[in-house]
Parts: sequence; C-alpha cells; structure tokens
Amino acid sequence: MKKLNIRYKILISIFILVWIALITKIFVITIKSHEYFEKLAQRNMTKKEILVPSRGQILDRNGEPLAINELGFSILLNPSLKDKELEKQITIIQSFFPNADSSEITKAYKKQDSIYNHSPIKVINFIPYVQMQKIYAQMIQNPDILVEPATKRLYPNTLSASHVIGYVGAADEEDIQSDPVSKYTGIIGKTGLEKEYNLFLQGQIGYRVMAVNAFNQELEVLEEQKPETQNDLVLSLDMRLQEIADTEFQDKEGALIVMDIHTGELLVAGSYPEYNLNDFVGGISHTKWDALRENIYNPLLNKLVNALYPPGSVVKMGVGLAFLEYAGINENTKIDTPPYIELGGRKFRDWKPSGHGKSDLTKALRESVDVYFYKLSQNAGMNNIANVLRQMGFGEKTGIDIPNEFIGIVPDPEWKMKRYGKVWYTGDTVVTSIGQGAFLVTPMQIARYTALIAGGSLPTPHFAKMFGNKAADYESKDVLNDFQKSKLAILRKGMYEACSVPTGTAYRRTRGSKVPLACKTGTAQVVQIPQEVKVRMKESEMEYFRRSHAWITAFVPYKNPRYAITILLEHGQSGGNGGPILVKMANALYDFGYLE
Repeated sequence: MKKLNIRYKILISIFILVWIALITKIFVITIKSHEYFEKLAQRNMTKKEILVPSRGQILDRNGEPLAINELGFSILLNPSLKDKELEKQITIIQSFFPNADSSEITKAYKKQDSIYNHSPIKVINFIPYVQMQKIYAQMIQNPDILVEPATKRLYPNTLSASHVIGYVGAADEEDIQSDPVSKYTGIIGKTGLEKEYNLFLQGQIGYRVMAVNAFNQELEVLEEQKPETQNDLVLSLDMRLQEIADTEFQDKEGALIVMDIHTGELLVAGSYPEYNLNDFVGGISHTKWDALRENIYNPLLNKLVNALYPPGSVVKMGVGLAFLEYAGINENTKIDTPPYIELGGRKFRDWKPSGHGKSDLTKALRESVDVYFYKLSQNAGMNNIANVLRQMGFGEKTGIDIPNEFIGIVPDPEWKMKRYGKVWYTGDTVVTSIGQGAFLVTPMQIARYTALIAGGSLPTPHFAKMFGNKAADYESKDVLNDFQKSKLAILRKGMYEACSVPTGTAYRRTRGSKVPLACKTGTAQVVQIPQEVKVRMKESEMEYFRRSHAWITAFVPYKNPRYAITILLEHGQSGGNGGPILVKMANALYDFGYLE
C-alpha cells in the first residue's frame, strides 16, 4: 500500500509538470510571441525600398562641371532562370550589344541568383543613353529582360586637375564595412576629393515603405523619406586658369599652384603629367594600367602633396629670417661673400664662380648668394634655423583637403641621430641652409610658406568652397612672433628685387608681367657634385634625370599681395626657367579680374 502511494504521487507530479509546461508554452505563444508574429505578419504585408541619391556633382568656382553623372541604363534578368534559358537571354542581349561578354554576364547572374532572391539581377551596369535609345523598345519586349535607368561617373575634362578631383570605383567589402551607404550606391571615392568628401558627395539614402499583396504587387505607399540631394561640391579651382597651366606643362613634369594668401583657396593645382580619370570608372584595363604604372614620369603620383623634393634656394627667405633673429645681424649687415668657404678640407662653393663681393640680406635674396647663407648659418645654429622653418610650415602637413599628404623633412642634429645614428656636422648645417642635403618639402608647403611671407599668417590650403549651399570655412594660423613679423617686409623686398632688378636671378625670365612680381628662384640638385669639380657641367649637357629641379615661387602683386604662385619643373635645370610660366599665370590672374 505504501508503494502504491509513492507511485501515485510520482504520477500526479509528472501530470502536474506536463500541464505546467503546456500552459507555459501556450503563454509564450499567445502573449510573449505576439509582438514577434505581429512584426512578421507586418513584414509579409509591406515592402521597404531603399532610395539611393545621385552622387553630387563637383563644380569649379564658376560652375563648370568637373565630375558629373552620365545618364544611361542597366540591364537586368529575372531570377531563377534555368541554364538553357539564361543562355538564350544572353544571346539576345549580345544581339543588341555585340561587345557584351557572355562569361561576365553569366558570372554576375550566378553570383546573385538563389532560391531566396526574387528580385531582378543586374548583369550589365551601364549602357549609354544614346546607345540604348535606339533599341529600348525592342529590349523591353522580352519579359525576362528588364531595363532600368542608371548613372555613371563622368569627368568631362578627362585629364585636367586629375590628381585633385580623383575618381570613384566599385565599393568592395572593406569599403562597405566602413561606409554602409556604399552598399547601395555601389561606388565609393578612391582618390582625391572624391575620396576626401565621399560621405558628403554620396548623400544620405532615403526609403519608401509600400503595402503589397501576396503576389508582391505594390498597393500603396505607407511611408517615404526622400534621399539627400543638396550634395554638390563647389571648388575654389578656376578651370580657365587651370587650362592655362595645363598648356604650359604639356611637355614638362612637375607642379603648379596658385593660392589665395589670405583664405588658402586654391585657384590652380596641377600635378604633371596627369591621367584620364574616366579610365578608372568601372575598372581600368590591364593595358592602360600597365602603361600608367610603367611610365617613368609617374603620372599616378600626386606631386602636389605626395612627392618630396629638396627646396633649394626658395627657402632662403625662411633661413634669412632665422639669421635676423639668431645670427647677431640685421638686414643692413654686410659680410664678405667670396666664391667659396672651406670646412674640414672641403670647399662649399657659391653658384657664381667669381663670388658676390659684400652682401646684405636683400642682395643675398636678390642674387641668391650661397656663401652668405653658408657663413651665417654657422652663427645661427641648425636648431634655431630648423625651429623657424617649422614655424613657417615645413616638416608638417599643410592641412589640405586631399588624402595622404606627406610631411617632408626639416633635418637637425636630433633627427640625424635618430634616423642614422650619426652626429651632426657643420657641413650639414651649411648645405641645409641653401635647401639641400636631407631637407625635403612638397610643392604645397612651398606655396603655403610663400603665402605666409606675403600675408603674415599661415593659411590652410583647400579646394572646397561650397558644400551644397553652405560655405566652407578654413582658418589661417598666426605662427610668427612680433619680431619675425616686423622683418617680413625685408624678405618681400628681396623677392621683389629678384624679379625686378637687373641683377636679380629671375629678372631676365620674368619680363612682360602686367603686375609687379616678387619671387625667389631655386635650383635643387639631385646629384652631388664631386669636390674636384671646380667648373660644373652645364645642366643641358647632363642626362635628363641628373639635371636639377627648378623652383620659382612668387606672390602678386608686390604691394598689397593677393596670390602666391609656386612652380616646380622637375629636372628643369635652373629656377629661372619657370619665369615665363610665372608671367603667364600672373597675367592670366590680371586678365580674369583677380588683380587690378
């Protein structure tokens, strides 16, 4: 009897537990899961469509289009086609477009086709409007082939300002991870301003929620948010000026910059040679890529900010400013400047074999007297010189609004020890004082430094002028102390005389300017001259890649300066060779109303 009672209790307990489990399950299904199943049912009744905005245009300051969206069409096929039917549809497509690659179409289709995909599959991304217009009516007769409007990025100027504008490409998985919108746009900025301002240019996606029936047919729009459309980017560039620069550099390599010294706006920025941006849209061919990659003049290199050069004598204004502060001289102090000085058994020669007699700072800038800088750099000390040069923007990014800017090198004793584990010698100071040795800069740094000398503050170079209907805002930096600011006038005078006095290094090559110029030339050696060579071989007789780089940097006009102009001619032999281009750009600024 006792055993029966135990069994009875166990049976009752099991019965109670089963009922508790059943009641709990019913509670979860009817109460707790109500919200889940309600959402599931709602999803079965509605469809959400993502609305992708057109990529914003890029325009110059006068409204000339630099990057636009070409109108055309894409071709899609219905999903779940059998192999034979797919082959048939591809044959039909090829009858209209003989250049269509059947293997690429098949690959694109198979990649997206599955039992879960009920949407048409895009197999050709873009067909130009003119090409499709003639056969559109025939194409849409086939129920398995669909034609939809599409756009493709187009760069109307092809080559001009290519390193600045940049290009777009297909968004990969890594791009989508960092920028989810690119999943829907399918493209993303890869270089230049297209990359820098990609988030702005691509806009914000919108959506539309629609009621649908069991056959997925749309019944009505329940909710809609339109995509962002105020995404055009207006640049500071003036393509009229840019085209003049392009013409001047047709058979040359290097860079040309025109900058507003007060705002930092860039009116011209050319890196030469350039390349056709349209070749990269949709993927560049192997043949074109290899041709660009193997070109010895580096057309893919952005020489404005991604190439480093010895600055040569164009840094002598900055070094001269350091002398006034730390070398125990003033602008009127004259010193002997013979043909060379000797240190440790080595001769450091002036560019002028006969020397310059006595020189003060104005003459040293006007005639680019090397020995003046050799001597006084030893008095000032390299650390002091380096600190002043860093104040003036060297050895740091300019803050320009294009990616991957280089910072260059302002060498000093600490840098040399850290880099090479070697001590600094007086000879290092001497060669650095004339912009040689390990001293490296970008053309954009030289343009910014020139603007500082002309205007008294260090601007932030930039291309963005308007984001939609909102003005861009960039600040200039007040980097000089009161003493340094008081000495800028003498630096400007030296630059003015370099262009305007017969003994000036740029005088002969800068005739014909419609506005007063102030400039400084620089000849930056790319190979060291052996000590035993007393008379240097003519640059024109050297192999091309052994010739010096030619610099000329200027501001205009001399009084009340407005614009800095910096020109680098790779292997251009002598700084004065940039003079005619400087005159051409200054006159264009005058002709287009930028100068009076």
